[in-house]
Formats: sequence, structure tokens, C-alpha cells
Amino acid sequence: MGHGGYVAGLFAVGVGSAVQVTLRRPTPLDAPLVLARDDDGRGELRHGDDLIAEAEPATLRLDVPTPPRGVDAAAAEAGSPSYRNGRGVHPICFGCSVNRDVGDALRIAAGPIEVDGIEQVAAAWLPGAAFAGDDGAVTPQFVVAALDCPGAFAFITDGQPAGLLGRIVFEQHHPVPADVTHVVTGWQIGVDGRKHLAGTALFAPDGTLLAAAHATWFSFPG
Repeated sequence: MGHGGYVAGLFAVGVGSAVQVTLRRPTPLDAPLVLARDDDGRGELRHGDDLIAEAEPATLRLDVPTPPRGVDAAAAEAGSPSYRNGRGVHPICFGCSVNRDVGDALRIAAGPIEVDGIEQVAAAWLPGAAFAGDDGAVTPQFVVAALDCPGAFAFITDGQPAGLLGRIVFEQHHPVPADVTHVVTGWQIGVDGRKHLAGTALFAPDGTLLAAAHATWFSFPG
């Protein structure tokens, strides 16, 4: 299936405010899709008559914890589920697999770390030119994709399977330059039945918050 963060990020292109995307069903690969969207982020993604995702303007309310330093985020990667059993929990995932080639995937291997008493997951991320536009900044769909897997990993590192991304509310505050090493973090917000709520954030090397998201993950039944 298509990567949930990337699919949601398609609605972020050209939008300067927060957007909420609800993923209704898995996005098929190698299939014709129709994306209809407005400049405010409202829209739908369809596969034939099937509604894959829908988006609407939103307000992101999120308490973002202090991130680790870049060197500490990089060190946390050693404990990432991306390296579990030599394959990772999602071996072909566009967001978190380290088995994919550089430039072919984001390769964000977030691992557990504690900052100011708050448990998080974090990774250092160096997005290359393959993910940037002509202005040298990472394009919005890849920014949102980077905010996807760390939310699940905040639960997976705690022994809780997060399942599938169901909804994400995201907002980008500043451009994300390519060929610069940033810090990506994720943390638990809470659990409500099958819903696992997580926050994620992307920071510049100086600690400036570049983008953030609130995600709802659904654990698999049973």
C-alpha cells in the first residue's frame, strides 16, 4: 500500500496552514488515482469510486517537547525498530526502512531517547536533493512523510503495536532545506481503545521547529 504520510502530504502542496487528512482505506500501488484538492487543503483522493483519503483545513494543537541534540538523535537510532531482527519492523517501508537505497526512501530510523524526563523517539535525517524542489527545500509531501513513522515508533519501542495510520493533522512552519541534517522526533500522547495518539516534529539543527503533526494510529484487531 502507499505510504500514509506521503499520501497525506499530497494535500499539503501549496497550503500554508494546518490540514487534517483522514485515510479511509489503503492506497493501492500501480493503480490510477484521482486527486482533487483546493488551495486550502480541502480535497479527496479516489481510486475509481473508492474514497481513499479526504482532507480539510484544521488547527493543530500540540505540545511539542524539547528535542534532543542532533548528535544524541543520531545515537538513538541504534535502538530503532528499523534495525530489529536485521530487517526492521517494516522492511520495505518508504519512511522507516533502512534496507531501501539512499534517495529511494526517507530512511528515518527513530530510536528511543529521553529528554527532560520525557520519553521520545528520535533520529537524524539528511534529506537529499531527490526530495527537494527547485528552491532546494524538501517538498511538502516528503515533509509530511517524515512525520509519519516516528509516531508509530513511539509506541513500538514501548512494546505496543501501533497498526495503521488513520488520521494525521500537520502543519509546516518553515521551509525544510535539503542536504541539511535535521532532527525528527515522535512521542506518545495517549491510548483510547484501539486508537494510539502520537505527536511528531521536525527540527532544524539549531532547534527551530519546522513542522509538526498529530496522528491517530489504529491497532490491528485481535
